[in-house]
Amino acid sequence: MNKLIKGALAALLLAGGTVGAYALVVDAVRIVPPRIFATQQTHYLRFTVNFSDPNVTTARLFARIPNNSYIMAIDADVTTAFTSGATISLGASTTATEIMAASGSNASVAIGSTGITHVTAAAGLGVAVTGNSTYQGANSSGVPIYVKLAGTTATVGAVTFVLTYMPDNDQ
Repeated sequence: MNKLIKGALAALLLAGGTVGAYALVVDAVRIVPPRIFATQQTHYLRFTVNFSDPNVTTARLFARIPNNSYIMAIDADVTTAFTSGATISLGASTTATEIMAASGSNASVAIGSTGITHVTAAAGLGVAVTGNSTYQGANSSGVPIYVKLAGTTATVGAVTFVLTYMPDNDQ
């Protein structure tokens, strides 16, 4: 009986060590599911973009939101100004301009100086992008959110975005 208990404990310890090791795995491919809660509440994505982030000049996937979500607002806090001439855009593809273009009055974020911007006229507000089947992921995997730095190559800069949305949960 004593050997049986020791064997069971050894098996549990071995299984626990294996599960713990999986917690240390980093998802370098950035396969992220859409963020959705079961209740009717405002959802948001908060992410920081640095000038040195991998693939940010060719469009980097930061998150996914559920298909048909209503994008309510885009806010940006430039905490470290980017190199003069650098621009930033958000999109649902590697073009990264469908949600927020790199320029336009009240439709973009000026990243050449520090400060907070509340984007009020971006093309991607509402369901214009998330309701478009071109950008919707297969099997409800959600609409990707890409960020792209363009213009002058940035050698400094950091901005934190908050994208506020309401998922389509009236089904």
